[in-house]
Amino acid sequence: GHAPALAAARGRGLPVVVVDQPVLPDTARVEVDDLGGARLAATSLWASGHRRFGVVTFALHPDGHNGPVSPERLASTSFRVTRDRLHGYLDVTGPETPVWECARSSRELGRAGARALLSATPRPTALLCASDELAFGALQAVRDLGLRVPADVSVIGFDDVPAAEHADPPLTTVRQPLAEKGRHAGELALRLLDGGRPGEPTRLPVSLVSRDSTAPPK
Repeated sequence: GHAPALAAARGRGLPVVVVDQPVLPDTARVEVDDLGGARLAATSLWASGHRRFGVVTFALHPDGHNGPVSPERLASTSFRVTRDRLHGYLDVTGPETPVWECARSSRELGRAGARALLSATPRPTALLCASDELAFGALQAVRDLGLRVPADVSVIGFDDVPAAEHADPPLTTVRQPLAEKGRHAGELALRLLDGGRPGEPTRLPVSLVSRDSTAPPK
């Protein structure tokens, strides 16, 4: 098990409802369409003319790695959310797109990762970030380099946390229904306590929220 609390709950025969991950047998799970959401985000940028992308992701493995991601590392990840968001992006942008992994979903690591990706020649015109926190760091990285969002680089996030619409500029991102996710988890827990079966994961839809951090490339 990934967490002592999970092991304890399962050992006592308590129902377990997992939100997003880990993926465990005999547990009810609530997740969002991470793959579809990431595809939606990447497709919007591709459709507006972007062809040079960089991806900033949170951890693929629990080993604290910060840096470029090899195909082997991507193929062997057991983190479902990371894997689905990454695959959604790369399905659209292509498997050769440079990916930078951050050990945590933090602004500082996102900033460092985005700076590394933006130092490539030719420079990416768009950065796809696996979370809004990483995207906030990417916005700062673009400014660090004397560039502008979205005139020089488009930045897209994932989650639509409350701070996203107040970012500078307001962040284009994939909205997941966080409150609905919590409500579904509560309903599933009650159903399991009532003797119900876990059933298939409940997968909630996502949508793209377009704001001012994305534009067609120059």
